Amino acid sequence: MKLYTVALLSSLASAALAFEGSVPCLAWSPKQNYLSAKSAEQFIFDNALEAISDLTGPDICAARVVAVVDQPGIHRNDFVHSSDAFATLRQHHRDAIMRRDLEYVAGGVDIEQLTTHIASECDSTITVVDPDTVSSQDIHVGDGLLVAQMALPAAHSVETMKENDVKLDALLKAIKSSAGDDYIVIYTSSVAKTSELAKRGNTPFHRRAPQDEGNSTSAPIFEKYQLFTPGIFMAITVSLIVVFITAVGVTWLVGIQTPVRFEGKPKRS
Repeated sequence: MKLYTVALLSSLASAALAFEGSVPCLAWSPKQNYLSAKSAEQFIFDNALEAISDLTGPDICAARVVAVVDQPGIHRNDFVHSSDAFATLRQHHRDAIMRRDLEYVAGGVDIEQLTTHIASECDSTITVVDPDTVSSQDIHVGDGLLVAQMALPAAHSVETMKENDVKLDALLKAIKSSAGDDYIVIYTSSVAKTSELAKRGNTPFHRRAPQDEGNSTSAPIFEKYQLFTPGIFMAITVSLIVVFITAVGVTWLVGIQTPVRFEGKPKRS
C-alpha cells in the first residue's frame, strides 16, 4: 500500500511538472490538405519534432509558404488569462479552414531543427524574417516551398505579447500578399515559461517575485509572490479526486455487515 501511494504521488508530481514546463503549438492553414486530419493520441508530447510532423498533412510541400513563428515564454494558459494580447492570433486561427493544436509540448520546440526538417523534407529554402521590419518583400515566393522563420521577443509581460501580436499580423499580411491563401502557419515557443523564469533566481519564491522591487516589500504576500501555478493547482485537484474516491470506497467497505445468524431449514409438517 505504501509503495502504491509513493508511486501515485510521484506520477502526480511528474504530470504537474510536465504541464508547467510545456509550451503550446498551434498550426493552421486556409487550405484543407496541408494539415493532418487525424486526432492526437497523446496529451503531453515529449518529442516536439515528431509531434509537429504528425500535424502536417501529406501535401505540405505543395504549399507556397510555411511560416514558423517562435514566441518564447508562453504557456497554454496565457491564451485564456491574457486573451486580449492574442487578438490577431485568435482571429487568424479561428478563420482558418484547417486547424491542429498541441496544447502541451514538454520543454519547448527546437525552432532551428523544425525549420531545417521541413526545408529538407520539401527541398525548400529558409528565410529568417525580422519581426521589426517585416514586409511583403521579405517573402520571396518562387516555384517551390519557402520556409519563413520569425522569432518574436520573449513574452515577459502582457504589453510585450500585444506588441508581438501586431508583428504576427504584419507577417501574415505579408504572406497573404505574396502567396495568397497558399500557406501554413506553425506558432509555438522555443522556451517554456518555467525554464525562462528559472534563470532569475535559485529558490522558487525568488523566481516568482515581481520584477518591480519598488513597492514589493510592503505588498501582501499573495500579491508579492505567485504561490500557485497551473501544475500545482492541477496536482491538488487530481489528488482531491483520488482522495474522495478512496474515501467513498472505504466507507462502503466498512458499511458491509455480515448476518449474525443463518435461517434454518423449514421443518416439514
